[in-house]
Amino acid sequence: MRKSDAEVKERIVKAAMKVFSVHGYFRAPVNLIAMEAGVSKGLVFWYFRSKDELILEVAARSLPKDIIDKCLTEGREGRDLLYCIGESYLDKYSDPVMKNLLIHTMASETVYQEVRNRIGEICNMYTRELARKVYGSDSARNRVAIRTFLGSLMCYTLREPRDVDKDEYLKHLLELVSPD
Repeated sequence: MRKSDAEVKERIVKAAMKVFSVHGYFRAPVNLIAMEAGVSKGLVFWYFRSKDELILEVAARSLPKDIIDKCLTEGREGRDLLYCIGESYLDKYSDPVMKNLLIHTMASETVYQEVRNRIGEICNMYTRELARKVYGSDSARNRVAIRTFLGSLMCYTLREPRDVDKDEYLKHLLELVSPD
């Protein structure tokens, strides 16, 4: 794919993210995505064979897999790994577009097996790997601690507390689940 092709495809994805975040995956018309991207509807289908293919691309980007991968590839462990994930997660989903896309993606797992598999990957495979990197083993207790951590981040994202700011929330969450 040429650089200009990659740029056009990325522009379509960014437009789709914006439109899907407002209208949802199923109610957003492709012509609105094309208009937002400044391209024809036909060009959207040149890069994505179907609306479902575009939905799956956006859904994949809405999940926190990129955050976990980034923190893991940096070689972090223990509390530092949890902090990296927590800070990056809360930053990513402080963007209303990303927050709404995460909600739409979670709801779409009943329709898309690929989305269900990606969510399962985060909840299962990454939970084991994170437990080993944070606590030194992937025992059931340590996997539950990781799920508690990730679930608490999601809870903050879905319903940000009025009485605790993001930094304080992360600090207290780390105190609860850190291996120290």
